[in-house]
Amino acid sequence: MRRLSPDRLAWRDAMPALVSALVTAWVSAGCGTSAPPAASPAVAAASPAPAAAAAATPLLRLAPAALGRTLAWQQQIRVRFRDGAGADHVRELQALLEADAGTTRLAALAGGQVLARLAWDGTRLQVSRSPWAPAELVPERILSDLQLALWPSAAVAAALPPGWTLAEGPGWRELRQGAEAVVAIGYPGDPDNRGDRLIALAHRRDGYTLEIRNLAAAPAGDGVRP
Repeated sequence: MRRLSPDRLAWRDAMPALVSALVTAWVSAGCGTSAPPAASPAVAAASPAPAAAAAATPLLRLAPAALGRTLAWQQQIRVRFRDGAGADHVRELQALLEADAGTTRLAALAGGQVLARLAWDGTRLQVSRSPWAPAELVPERILSDLQLALWPSAAVAAALPPGWTLAEGPGWRELRQGAEAVVAIGYPGDPDNRGDRLIALAHRRDGYTLEIRNLAAAPAGDGVRP
């Protein structure tokens, strides 16, 4: 059997808690609670979860054309989460994101190796993963977090089920179930909430945070295509 490098082993062990992004790798549900990134006052101000029973967080399926713009971004993603033993963890990776009116594409990389690729055309979600990527990787949540942060608020709000709302102001968004802020998103230095500088996302219910920083335009070619 081929032995994995320490870098790959670390990612394999952490990936059951990751689902994301962004852009990025995102953490999967149920990892515990963690503090939001300090870079985002809007995220830091999110209200705690109430004791009432909570429904599953909606998975968005917005048409690529609803984005209303074209993206070709290279991103640095920092994931913070707490494992079942209560230990805090931080993981970093890169993502290549392309989006146009027809398709949204994402490739997540760590240690120079591709973790996963996905493509969404509004009808079908295509996913390819490295052999060492765990089954717990949830591409549907990756796509949903991207759309929650980047798609226009009107498109997001129109797709939410009853009992869920999207609140927004300059530099912040919150996905709410009733009075609970389930997901808080901050856009530091970006009052228009376009997400083309820095996005700080805190999933209060699922217990992870993402700090997504745009580095440059994605390189030309088909590197993000499944």
